[in-house]
Parts: sequence; C-alpha cells; structure tokens
Amino acid sequence: MAVAVAVAALFAARGDRPAWGALALALLACVLGQLPVVIRRIGRNLDGVNLRESSLIIALALVPGPWVVLLSLPTTLGAQLAAGHRRFPALVRTAVVTTSTGMAVLAAAAVMGGRGLPAALPSTRAFVAVAVAAMACGILTWLLSTLLTACIATRVTTWSRWPARRMPHDSFALLRMQSIIANTALGLLLVAAVSWSPAVALALPFAAAGPGIGHYRRLRSLEERGHWDEVNAATRELADADEPTVIMIAQRRAEILFRADSTVLTTWPAAPAGTAPTDSRPADSASTDTTPTDAAPASATLTGPTLTGTASAAAGQHAPATAGRHPPPGAPPEDAHQQDSPSGRDAHRQEERWPVPPGRRRWLPPRLREISAPLLAGEERIGLLTLSFRRPTAWRRHEEQVLAAFTQAVSRALAHARLEAHARQVAEEQAHDAGHDWLTGLGNRRLLMARAAAELRRQAESGRSVALVMIDLDRFKIINDTLGHSAGDRVLQAVAERLRRGVRADDVVTRLGGDEFAVLVTGIDDPAQAEAAAAELADVLCRDIVMDGIPLAVEASLGVACHPQDGGTIEELLKHADIAMYQAKHSHPRWRRFDAGSHDPSLERLALVAELRSAISGNELVLNYQPQVELRTGRISGVEALVRWKHPRRGMLTPEMFVPAIEQSGLVQDFTKAILEQALVACAGWRASGFDITVSVNLSARNLLNTELPGDVAKLLVKHDVPAAALTLEITETAMMSDKRTAHRLLGKLREIGVRIAVDDFGTGFSSLTMLQERILDEVKVDQSFVRKLLVEQGDAAIVSATIHLAHTHSLQVVAEGVETAELMAALAALRCDFVQGLYTGAAMPLPELTAYLRASESAPRRAVGTNARILPLYRQRPRGPKPPGD
Repeated sequence: MAVAVAVAALFAARGDRPAWGALALALLACVLGQLPVVIRRIGRNLDGVNLRESSLIIALALVPGPWVVLLSLPTTLGAQLAAGHRRFPALVRTAVVTTSTGMAVLAAAAVMGGRGLPAALPSTRAFVAVAVAAMACGILTWLLSTLLTACIATRVTTWSRWPARRMPHDSFALLRMQSIIANTALGLLLVAAVSWSPAVALALPFAAAGPGIGHYRRLRSLEERGHWDEVNAATRELADADEPTVIMIAQRRAEILFRADSTVLTTWPAAPAGTAPTDSRPADSASTDTTPTDAAPASATLTGPTLTGTASAAAGQHAPATAGRHPPPGAPPEDAHQQDSPSGRDAHRQEERWPVPPGRRRWLPPRLREISAPLLAGEERIGLLTLSFRRPTAWRRHEEQVLAAFTQAVSRALAHARLEAHARQVAEEQAHDAGHDWLTGLGNRRLLMARAAAELRRQAESGRSVALVMIDLDRFKIINDTLGHSAGDRVLQAVAERLRRGVRADDVVTRLGGDEFAVLVTGIDDPAQAEAAAAELADVLCRDIVMDGIPLAVEASLGVACHPQDGGTIEELLKHADIAMYQAKHSHPRWRRFDAGSHDPSLERLALVAELRSAISGNELVLNYQPQVELRTGRISGVEALVRWKHPRRGMLTPEMFVPAIEQSGLVQDFTKAILEQALVACAGWRASGFDITVSVNLSARNLLNTELPGDVAKLLVKHDVPAAALTLEITETAMMSDKRTAHRLLGKLREIGVRIAVDDFGTGFSSLTMLQERILDEVKVDQSFVRKLLVEQGDAAIVSATIHLAHTHSLQVVAEGVETAELMAALAALRCDFVQGLYTGAAMPLPELTAYLRASESAPRRAVGTNARILPLYRQRPRGPKPPGD
C-alpha cells in the first residue's frame, strides 16, 4: 500500500491538478462505493456487497488515475472506522483496497498506452480500459482479502474452523464474480449515460435496483438453504448415537454451522424418576423482556423462540457435566472465561447492543459475543449449548431459528440416547437379577443350569470334566430363630463371601435357596480334584463367623457328584450331589462324594421330607386346574385342582414324586390346608368374575383320621366367602374302606357343612356296593383305565355302563376321567354320563391360563357380578412348556 500511495503521489504532483468540482465528485463516488448496498452473512460476520467497481469507473472518468489511488486511502479507512471495525482490521482492509486500486490504475494505463482516461472518454478503448481496471480491482481485492484472512486464521486458530466451502449450494467465487461483473456493467452504463444524457444517468440507479434486490434475495436463499441442509445433516448424524457421541457431534456441527470460536455443551443428569422437572435458571432469567442498562452486559440465552439478554444458567440440583471446544493458546484474554463453570460466567460476558427506545421491545441484539440455548426434554432442562465469539458477531432472526432447530435436534438426540442407555441398563439389570440372588449377589439356579450346560458341552470338546458340590448349612434355623432373620441374612452373606474366595476364578458359586449353595467346579481332570475342592470348602465354612463381637459356629454338609462318573446330565448331578450331601450330615468328615453302591432311596425321600416343610411355608406348592365339562349342556361346570411342587433345584415335580413322602410324614394336615387355601382363593376369584364353577380337591387317607378337618374346611369357606356346595372333596375308595367307620363319620360331618364328596378312581380298589347306598357320596368318578378302553373292550364298556346306571339309581352324579377323543365323549353321552374330564376337554393348566380360557370360552356358566369383580391369582404365570406327566 505504501508503494502504491507513494507512486500515485509522485505522478499526481508531476501532473496537473484536476478541477475542484471533478475532484469533489470523484471523492463522493469513492465514498459511496465503500457503502454496502447488500448485506449478507458470511460465516460469523456480515459481509457487505458494495459498488466499489462502479465508483472506480466513475472516479477514473472524472480525475486522473493517481488521484483515484490517493482518494481510495481516506475513503476506505473512514468507511471502515465508521462501520465500527477495529483499527487493525480497518487498516488491513484499507491496504487491500488501496493496493488493488493502484494495480487497477496501472492496468488501465497499460490498456490506454499512456493516454489519460478522462480525456479519452467516451472512446471504446477508454471504456475497455476502465472495465479492465474495475475487474482487476474487484478480483485483486477479493483474492488479497481471502489470502490475508487465511493467514490470520492460521495464526489464531486451526484450519478446521475455516471450512473451504462457505455456501454448500453455490461457489463463493462465482457469487463474487457476479457482483464484480454487475458493478462493472453498472459503472460503464453510468459513464455512457452521462456522456449521452445526464437525465438518463439519474434514472439508471433506480433501474439497477431491481437486479440488485433479486441478487440479494438469491444470496439470502442460498445461505438459508445451506444452513437448513447443515441442520438436516446434523440431525441424521445424531440419530442413534450414544450420549458422548451426541455431545461430540453437536459441538463440531455447532462450530461449523455458526462459525463459533468456542463451543461449550453443558449437560445435566436426568432427574430421578418421580420428581418434577426443575428449571435450573435463576429467577432473574425467567423474563424474556430486557432493558439495556449501563451495567456490564450479561450473556444472551435462547430460552425459546426469542433471544434475550439474561444471566447465565445456574447449576441445578445435579452437577453438570461440561464438554467444550476452546480456542488454542494465543486466544485473546477475554475468552478465558470459557473454562469457567456455568455458574461463574456472568462477569465475562460481553455484548454489543443497539440503543432501544424506552418502552419498546428489542427482539434481537444485532451483535453478540456469546449465545446460550437450553436443551430441553419436555419441560426438563437437560443441557445448555453456549456459542462464544472473539469479536461481536452479527445475529439475525434466521440464525435464531437455525439455532432453535439445531438445539431441538440435539435435545431429541440427547434424550433418545439417554432413554436407550436407560433401557440397556434396565435390561442388563433385569438379566443380572434373573440369574443372581438378590441377598448374596451369587448366581441362582437358572445361572447354574445355564453355566453347567455350557461347561458340559465344552468339556466334551476339551476332554476335561466338571463336578457339582452341594452345600447345606447345619443348624442354620437355630440362628434364624434365636438372632432373627436379619442376623441370618448376614450369616448367609458371610458364607457367600467365603465361598467366593475359596474357589477358582472359573468356578461358579450359586445360592439355590434358603441355606443351600452349590459350586460348579470346572476344568478338572480327575474326580480327586473335585473331592479336594470339597474338602477345602468344608474347612473354610467350619470357621466361626464373628457377628457383633459374638462368634457363631456355622457348619456345613457337602455332597459331590462328578461328570460323567456320577451322572450324565446336570439334573442327575443335582440329584446325586443332593443325596451325597444328606449322607454327609451323618458322617465324618462333613463332605461325601456320591456312591451309587451305597445309595439308599430312603435318603432321597428323607431329603424331600426335610425340604417339604419349607416348601409349604415358602409357597413352592402350586396348583394346576383341569376343566370338567357337563355333557348335557357342553359347559364347563367345575375344575379339579392338581398339585405340583416348584422345587428350587429339581424343577417342577409331579405328585407321585413327593406325595408318598408327605403321607409318610407328619406334614399331611399342613399340606392339605395349604392346597385347600389356594383352591378356595382361586374359586372366590372366579365367582367374583362371574364364573359359577366348582373346584375339586383330593384328600389323603390320613386326612380321614383328622377329626379337625371339618372345622378347618368350614373356617376356610367362611374366610374366602365361598359356598360349601362349590367345593368337592375327592377320596379314593381304598382310603374310604381302610377305616370305614371313621371315614364315614368324618365324611358325614363334611356333608353336613354342605361340601360335596366324591369317590375317586371308582372300580380300581376294594369297592363295596353298599357304599353307594350309605348317603355319604355326591359323585362317582370312573377311573380312566376303564374309560379309555370303552370303545375297544366289551368288558370295560360293561363296567362303565353299570357304574353309571348304579350311580344314577342312587341319585349320584358320574364323572368320567381320561376322555381324550370326541368318540369317547359321544359314547359317554349316549350312556347318559353327567360330566367328563380329560385332554379332549382341556389339560391341567395354571390359574392365569385357566382364567383366560374361561373368559375366552362361552362354555363357562356365568353369574351376575358387581363392578368390582376381579380374578385373584396366587402366583405369577409360569412359562409354558411340556406338560408334566400325570396331567
């Protein structure tokens, strides 16, 4: 610039001074050429499109070229300072324009061959010269500005902050060239019009206003389209991202979209479930109407559709997590506040505002240093996006709309990421809880079965084996009864911790329930290794547990079963390790390995009896219900309750696997009361829902010796508000004939209450026809062994027909069991049988499944109910699977 000014001054001094009028008009043209006529936003700043090329042509037509160079220096500097630019940018801009003007004048002189332009106009050569000068000035100004901007950007920040493509849908160079060509054409037209008619020259700027406005609108459209495309691209990139990725993408996209020098994204953890969302802003930030004061300006916060000057967001109930992109070393000191916490930013915020008349609302501050926008999930604030600029940055309503859309996309992505993370966490917790014991943190039976199955498959490939160690704490009930269940829980936790430390990393420690544990020993080459592991665990468990300064003696019995020597499946290993454990309770040392030669089936029954008491009190006994259909109407008239034992280790056990053990123990009465309780609760639920059906419960022969049974049954009927006629008690004919007098007396008392009595498996025991005459029965159930052969065996058909005829003769109803085909059902209907049950009419099913079946079936009798009718299930529905034998 200095060289250009010096050369221009030298030539101006050697030549003639132009007329004062021409010099004044040239100065006015240079001044007007620096004023922006179209303002567009480029990056973070407003870029003005002016008439510099047109003013250069007019000035060259008025005064010699050196004077044009000298006039460009004060006019450019004055225009830059008047526009509010700082001194250094204003000087740089002045140097660029002055240098470009000097080069343009030299280009014009070269075209003219040394002749002066004002004297040569309006010749064709002179028009070409001024056109070349205008084009050269515009292109050089643009190139030098771009080069200096890139150099400054390299010093201040990284290249990534200055994307090469400013407008995605059009080239910035093309737009600049369009402006240069349009300005050159306008200047030539003005000079030609003046030389032809001054009146036309006055009208020419108004004619050029139309294309200028169109060009301005096109620039705005391209810019806004580019911004919305950036928002759409950010939305697509944010989709299905996790929270750290959302934060990283949001910061990067915000810097590119808004050309911010620093981006800070502050996030708050989600509010705990059940708490109302809280606004983390201070009270003075709730208003959207602000009035400029002489105090230090606060940060600008986008709280919704408008941008307001407010204090920065204060931290809420949760500590915020801040992720930000900060300027590199060398940034101005005023940006140091970017690293402060969100609650300490107020004193560092700077904002330039236009003056606002009192009482008038200011919609947008024109130039800002910081803009903050909240991230919202519904009404809850989950974060804050803060954009900071080194210099006051122009901010229009369009930028506000883009920022609102961008923060909405970020908010949705962040909320979605948190929901997905929460769903994954819940799923992981549920998966963990499904396979682990809540008290000790050990695995449960499900985890043991899964790991054992996997280890058995793996050992088939590796040639190694596994073993199962069953552990039962001795006299643990004494601790519970003496010190309480809380002390017992602490003992179980201490035992669990000892087992964790006493096994290898690959072994699996589980708690099966109560005071029973199991250890799956993996990767053994010889059963002796499993025996050594059991011996070590027995030594570890026999040490006293000190609780509140009191040593507690805790001993354990351990049973070992090795694969494949002691069992080929995990179920067999569980069974045999359980047997060995009960053998160890009566031996020394306190562990034993399963020995098939010394296996006594009575030990297994003993183990079952020991577990039955906890099964009765622990709700491990469940009932399945098999429908009974009345042949005359085809409707479901009742159900028979069939008991199952949901054993914690052995799975679902059928009655023949544990009922004999119950009948040989003293648990028969407790067992019967538990079954009656469940059945009457279910019957009360059905009746409350409008299903008028009965329920049948089987009695044991030992129940007939319990003189308190009628009173217990009456109490249960009153407790659950079930009519006595809705309960049928079934007893086998063999049991009735074992002690005929006692049985008849007790059954008579039950019938006095109103309970129905049925003889089960009629025809298979020691029957007496006089039993049908003694008025103690209401139903006769024909055994399925006769019913199934009804159509193929003449003798069985005669027995069934005779039984039905005899029962009807004595006013008894008949139920046929084991009906599996439609032909059998039709044959029984022909024989005038009253009721049937079997697989054809419906297999035994759990309570929820039967309730759904009743609701879906029109064959169930209905009764009038109130609006509060509901089903009262005792247990959750167990997973569907193969029907256990005996249904």
